[in-house]
Amino acid sequence: MLRKINFYSICFAFGLSVLLIFAGSRYTDNTNYRPSSESRRNIKYFLKVEDIDENLVQTVPTNPYDGSPDIDKIIDKTRIKIRHELLVYNFTHSGVKKLEDLVMESGGQPLRSLIISTWRSGTTFLGEVLNAVPGNFYHYEPFLNYGIVQIRGTPESDNVLKTIKKMFLCQYNDMNDYFEYGKSHWHQFSHNTRLWDHCKFKKELCTDPDFTSRFCKLFPFQSMKVVRVRLRLIKQLLQDKELNLKVILLIRDPRGVMQSRQHRNFCQPAPDCWKPELLCADMISDYVAAGRLIQEFPDRIMALRYEELALNPNTTSYSILKFLGLGVTSSVDEFLHLHTNIEVAGVSSTFRVSKAVPFRWKNVLDFNYVDEIQMTCKGAMDLWGYQLAHNATHMTSKEFNPIQEYSLKQ
Repeated sequence: MLRKINFYSICFAFGLSVLLIFAGSRYTDNTNYRPSSESRRNIKYFLKVEDIDENLVQTVPTNPYDGSPDIDKIIDKTRIKIRHELLVYNFTHSGVKKLEDLVMESGGQPLRSLIISTWRSGTTFLGEVLNAVPGNFYHYEPFLNYGIVQIRGTPESDNVLKTIKKMFLCQYNDMNDYFEYGKSHWHQFSHNTRLWDHCKFKKELCTDPDFTSRFCKLFPFQSMKVVRVRLRLIKQLLQDKELNLKVILLIRDPRGVMQSRQHRNFCQPAPDCWKPELLCADMISDYVAAGRLIQEFPDRIMALRYEELALNPNTTSYSILKFLGLGVTSSVDEFLHLHTNIEVAGVSSTFRVSKAVPFRWKNVLDFNYVDEIQMTCKGAMDLWGYQLAHNATHMTSKEFNPIQEYSLKQ
């Protein structure tokens, strides 16, 4: 019996490894999302098969530079690759007739999307759903160098908004702080899988503003996620006709947020991260801002609860893509299938049985702590449609559904 179990385990491991090799080869051409090195390590751990060859789950390098990289050659090959990836893409979904209409290098304007949220609210998963769209350039967390703080007003917001616009316009000059931070924190770049295809072999490419600017201008779609900037600050970006930006506000139940933050060492020293009263004040601020901005820009801002995405990842993702003017592609479907049906260890892993995630706090948090959060956050929870747990028994019961309908008052 034991041999039989081990045999099936190995077969399962090998099957998933083959799947990842296939996926990895597709990702090498930037058609799909590539699992991070952490995700691959966690897959190996999850399978509990000690003799898996680590090379089986490593992505095959595409650009192993032996000397100084030929920048013009990289740009030419990337241009061809993007065209190939989008050969059958229906550009009417994006409101244009052809690829060049969305490419800055050709005089077009890309479709730009901005995710606004806070730490541990599902932005990594949502950001990678958008990054699964072929031809997407992913500006990942450009304000990591600010530390664990929330930006709620001037003077910090002035520089933040200027930086967001510069990045969406592929203008990376005069961004020394951004590049200097990245030299010792390479994950700032590695989530941008198209860029990292080249930087992982010659890391100085990622800190080269000229190369990054030229490379960025090749892509028809751009996405960005930020977890340190509150929604009301981005009004001037929505007013900017040059950007034609669309914004997604992602909200999560504060009980789920605080439970998830318990697993992150960075959180405890920072009041903006470990104090629920600050989290929930921001949720109220975002609710008020969302109502006003949706009234002024009805076609360019969407408010979304993380629980809706986790419980119905395909349907919700399709709605998000439609709102952003992006077509559903096979690469998106493959990402959703791979990342919502298997649980892989790791606080930053995006491999989850998604329906099990949003209410995990019900079974792992002590009710006394939950009650403290609820007392502090009742106003925010009422606005966003999160129901209170009355006691420990009620909290853990299957009948207790923490979410209900809500509406944004304008």
